[in-house]
Amino acid sequence: MKPLINLAPGPTKVHPELMQWLADADAEGVFWKSHRSPWFEKMFIDVKDGLRKLLGIPDDYTIAFVTSANEVWERSIESLVERESFHLVGGEFGKRWFEYAARLGRLPSRWEYNHQYAGRFDDVDVPKSAEVICVTQNETGTGFWMPEDQIQTLASRYPEKLMLVDAVSGIPHTNLHWPSTDLAYWSIQKGFNLPAGLGVVVISPRAVARCEELSKRGSVGAFHAFSQLAANSAKHLTAETPNVTAIYLLKRATEKLLSLGIDHLRSETLVRADKFYAELANTSFKALVTTKAYQSPTVMAITREEPIAALRASLAED
Repeated sequence: MKPLINLAPGPTKVHPELMQWLADADAEGVFWKSHRSPWFEKMFIDVKDGLRKLLGIPDDYTIAFVTSANEVWERSIESLVERESFHLVGGEFGKRWFEYAARLGRLPSRWEYNHQYAGRFDDVDVPKSAEVICVTQNETGTGFWMPEDQIQTLASRYPEKLMLVDAVSGIPHTNLHWPSTDLAYWSIQKGFNLPAGLGVVVISPRAVARCEELSKRGSVGAFHAFSQLAANSAKHLTAETPNVTAIYLLKRATEKLLSLGIDHLRSETLVRADKFYAELANTSFKALVTTKAYQSPTVMAITREEPIAALRASLAED
């Protein structure tokens, strides 16, 4: 028997229309159509236009597709960092991004916080030598939400540095200030409620220019370098045979979200989150994140004194 609820941050429960969308894809020949065809180019344009409308992404920002959001950890360092990156690390995803930078031979530095942090992020001191600031806006493992306004203020304090944002577990609820954001990325199996297999990356003109500049001095990677992604996206093409089906499903999901309205979606998410945290107070559980402003409205991490192994065993019996 299939579980009705999956108590994990992703993959999430998919749209109830998914099987109909797949049937439509079959009828339209999506599964076999060429990614070099006029049909694909039009679909690429449509999905990019939809995402721009839904999330307010500026027209001059590149929207491209990769295999997953995790791929962007590597591509972002290769494409944008010559020597030093700076990372705000408050969980596993932030830590792994930092570790990728070290493995790629850069000299990353980090500022660490945990799920009990109650200070502010916009007063963090960033090393002068850092070329980019890497933040995980919604840390999946802890349910820690970094407010968008604090990211914006931090970016404004260091305008010479590129602001890179992992928005994996927050988009489309996350409302980024795009002029302060040089890179944002996510995967479709979370907030877009689709099967896994596609990452979306949004790149500012400044970041593309940075990649082009670095490519003149050394390697920025041979595959999915940001300058190459931008060049292909401008032609509504990809560097490789992409996950065409996933792109088609993203188009359909985006159309649905647009019909519902992003303001309504965000408001509804906040209402549900507030209700969840209020009800939690009446149970033996408590939110892992103790500062209300940092409790995620999209990923709720809870804890209690009973050992987790015993809790899991009890749930399995039920």
